[in-house]
This record gives sequence, C-alpha cells and structure tokens, in this order.
Amino acid sequence: MIQVAIVMATLAAIAMAAMMSMRSERNLFAEALGKLTGHPAAPLQGGVPGGVANAAAAAAQPAQPERPAGVLRKCVIDGKTVLSDVDCTDRNPTSTIVKVHETRGIESPKVPKPEPAADGAPTMQDKMIDKATR
Repeated sequence: MIQVAIVMATLAAIAMAAMMSMRSERNLFAEALGKLTGHPAAPLQGGVPGGVANAAAAAAQPAQPERPAGVLRKCVIDGKTVLSDVDCTDRNPTSTIVKVHETRGIESPKVPKPEPAADGAPTMQDKMIDKATR
C-alpha cells in the first residue's frame, strides 16, 4: 500500500512538472538534467534541434535588403505563434503576410431623440389634474 502511494506521488510530481513546463514554455526536464550532469541544455533556435549550427549557417548568408515597413507577418518562432513586422523573416517557412482590416469595433446603439413636447392648449385631463391639486 505504501509503495503504491509513493509511485502515485512520483507520477503526480512528474505530471505537475510537465504542466508547469508547458505553462512557462520551458523544458524543466532538460534544465534538471543539465544541472545533474553539469552541462547546460543547449537552447533551441528556430524551434529546430541543432539550432546553433543553423544560426552559424544563417550568419554566413548575405544580408537581404530591408523589407518595407508596416508589413505584418505571422510565423512560428520557438513553438510560439508570433505576429511581427521584424521577427518574422522571409527565411522562416511558416511566415505569411497578414492583411489587417481596420474596424471601428463595437459601437453602442444610438439613443433615439425624445419627441418634442406639445405646447398646445391644455387638454381636459390637464385641466382636471390642475383642479384636483389646488
């Protein structure tokens, strides 16, 4: 009975660490392994293992001309979907141009104008009300 409790507590701790890793978008398991072995975990660049070699290859490519300002792009960087006009480059295969539609948002309904009060002669009902209040 005690062994089952220990095994279930261990599984719960592993599941909790996995959920915390997903929430903070870090790999706590790789960080813990790096601390135990004394070797820090190699960061992923571009969401691809071996990103350091890819970064060196990308630095060897000639600089591309500047893109026009104001073009919004959508791409995936390090497993996160990003909307940016700077970070999403043409070299990223997931990069797509986003067309922005300007809207006014939600407009509150307009209040109808009140009807103008009739300034005509007092009606019989108005006369009776005046007579009763005297």
